[in-house]
Amino acid sequence: MRGFFRIFKVFLAAAFLGAAGAAGYIAWLLLRDLPSLEALDELRFTATSTFYTRDGIPIADLASVEDGRAIARQLVRLEEVSPAAVVAVVASEDQRFFRHYGVDPIRLLGGLYYSLRGDLQGGSTITTQVVKNTLLRELAFERRGISGLERKLKEFPLAIQLERRYSKEEILEMYLNVVPWGGNAQGIWAAAQAYFGKEPAELNLAEGAYLAVLLPAPNPRYLDYPATRRRIRVLLNNMVEDGWVSPAEAEAAWRYKLAPKGWEVSYDDEGNLKSAKLLDPSARIMPERNVRLAPYFVYEVQRYLRDKIGSDKLRNQGGLRVITTLDLRMQNAAEKAVSNRRLPDQAQLALVALEPNSGEVLAMVGARPGTEGEFNRATQAWRSPGSAIKPFTYGVALEAGWTQATTVLDAPIEYRTPQGVWRPKNFDGTFLNRPVSIRYAFDRSLNLPAIRTAEAIGVERLGDKLRAAGFRLAGNIAVLANSIGGGAEITPVGLAAAYASFVNGGYWVEPRLVLRVEDSKGRLIYEPENKKILLWSPQVAYQIWDMLKGYVYDVPPGFRSSLAAGARIPGRIVGGKTGTSDNAIDLWFAGATRGLVAALWVGRDDHKPQRMGGVEPSSSLVNPPIWRDFVEEALRGRPAGDFPMPPGLVQASFDLLSGNESSSGVSAVFPSRQAPRAPAPTPTALLSGSSVRESPPLPSYIARPGPALTNARPYQTLALDRSTSCVASPQTPPDRLIWIQVPSQRVGEYRCN
Repeated sequence: MRGFFRIFKVFLAAAFLGAAGAAGYIAWLLLRDLPSLEALDELRFTATSTFYTRDGIPIADLASVEDGRAIARQLVRLEEVSPAAVVAVVASEDQRFFRHYGVDPIRLLGGLYYSLRGDLQGGSTITTQVVKNTLLRELAFERRGISGLERKLKEFPLAIQLERRYSKEEILEMYLNVVPWGGNAQGIWAAAQAYFGKEPAELNLAEGAYLAVLLPAPNPRYLDYPATRRRIRVLLNNMVEDGWVSPAEAEAAWRYKLAPKGWEVSYDDEGNLKSAKLLDPSARIMPERNVRLAPYFVYEVQRYLRDKIGSDKLRNQGGLRVITTLDLRMQNAAEKAVSNRRLPDQAQLALVALEPNSGEVLAMVGARPGTEGEFNRATQAWRSPGSAIKPFTYGVALEAGWTQATTVLDAPIEYRTPQGVWRPKNFDGTFLNRPVSIRYAFDRSLNLPAIRTAEAIGVERLGDKLRAAGFRLAGNIAVLANSIGGGAEITPVGLAAAYASFVNGGYWVEPRLVLRVEDSKGRLIYEPENKKILLWSPQVAYQIWDMLKGYVYDVPPGFRSSLAAGARIPGRIVGGKTGTSDNAIDLWFAGATRGLVAALWVGRDDHKPQRMGGVEPSSSLVNPPIWRDFVEEALRGRPAGDFPMPPGLVQASFDLLSGNESSSGVSAVFPSRQAPRAPAPTPTALLSGSSVRESPPLPSYIARPGPALTNARPYQTLALDRSTSCVASPQTPPDRLIWIQVPSQRVGEYRCN
């Protein structure tokens, strides 16, 4: 028998040693690939990105994507969290945090004891939870089997290493940023926002205690407020007992009428819960995109950044500080200006304002107030500009050597086209049947002179300018109708950028939404370039600007006011142009003043004709007053004055109707060598009759006027020397230059030997 017991003891010893060896081997296998703490330094936490105005005011938060779902997290420093909330979390989660070295055996045993009693208590320390939620995140998703055992075994040595490398304050800061707080809230910033709508620095002791007791089971504890309230009482008592807070502070926190989002609660005078009703369980869920101000501007910035820096940085990494170009004062002025306005039936609108030199978007309204959806009419609605295109028509004429006093015939004209006879008309259906200066034609927004101007300067030359300015042409083919807005379209932000060229020295500027993008550590990761394209010489640009001012302030003979008198702002110099497309489908006003260029569009989303009180509205009545109210408020208190005139130009007076020199006429800007001193010449081509013509008599300096409407015939623009009718040389004086439009196959006829 004694031998049997000896054999049995040997067997037990061997079994013990074998089990110990196997356990040791398994532990070695699980612990052999411990992550390096170096990875913690390089770890990128997904975090909520925040959009700011140019002055640093937050306007929107964009949640990041983690493990396939949107989460809300904003990285904060320990000093950005209220001390009351910090001590509540430490007292609840790891009361010996400042006394242990990463692992707390007492807490492990306590957690096991309470869990067996049915009250889930975490045995982990704050340090081990940092490890679990960072270095061991992938293993943390596996709560059972070998993966769960591997995580638990790895947590302890990593926690000890963490304590050796970082201070307690640094570890606590990591914890507050990575711990999940229920719903889609990750970290203390998201928790404060989700449950109380506050910044972490604003949390009081009662709110901090509530957030603390939600851990480690925030979802079920949020749904059972009475039980959570009892835990708050226990926590406050423990905090008093351990010396974290005074009895008076704990009592004040208990009596505070705590009301987490989604709950309707009431208390007695002693702070005891009388009733609690969960009204909206989803109230604590942070939206993927929390837009506080300027929604359509925010939508556009988000689309822009997805294209420029990619979705990975924007959503999967997040934590970005996006400093936008938005001026909050101007944005408020824009939203106020478009609110409660009398508009055509079922009309929508869009308003956008730019700084003309940089193209920075200062304000943007993408829809009528109260409109649902994200379709941004300021950037996505391509519409016919109507007569708002005419500054480009006359600008090309000025570029070709015309002046504001050059006269054009205002009389009926007809063109045969593949679609039939085209009979353009002036807006009011009348005409003077005489030559008028192009400034007069512009002031009254006459269509017939504009078409004749395009015919004279060459439709392809006009088309090239329109494309460069951002307009889209139907079929990408230039036609005479483009001169009055037909067959062309542009967005409100595009029109504002094009009009900027009239006041910034001649440059089209790319609209700019973002000043810079920084990561969570303040490092610059993206800064867009300021893109500019020269459209006009400074002298031509300023002459167009002078005409735009005339459109606002000139009072032509026989009229009581200008068509844009409603845009005038006392104390400011304003210039601009209205635009009304056929059947008033689109109404525009685009204009500028010192420091600002803005475009306002009004129209229906379904492209149907607009009616206002049963009649067709005019852009002159609808748009300028809204534009004026915006600009006046947006620039209140800012410098006024005119844009500086470039060298090579002079002021001279001429008769607005005839174009002849007149000391009592309007004052306008002219190239110094072309100031009117005698009756202004009228190009003979522009005095032709109005009969229907398929092949019109050709003026001496135009080979063929080009198509009236879309067709596929190729034309080429040539510069000729007026004295020889041959292609001009680089030495040809500007006053002898004329421009013609000829079919490509006839270009050789003008290359003289």
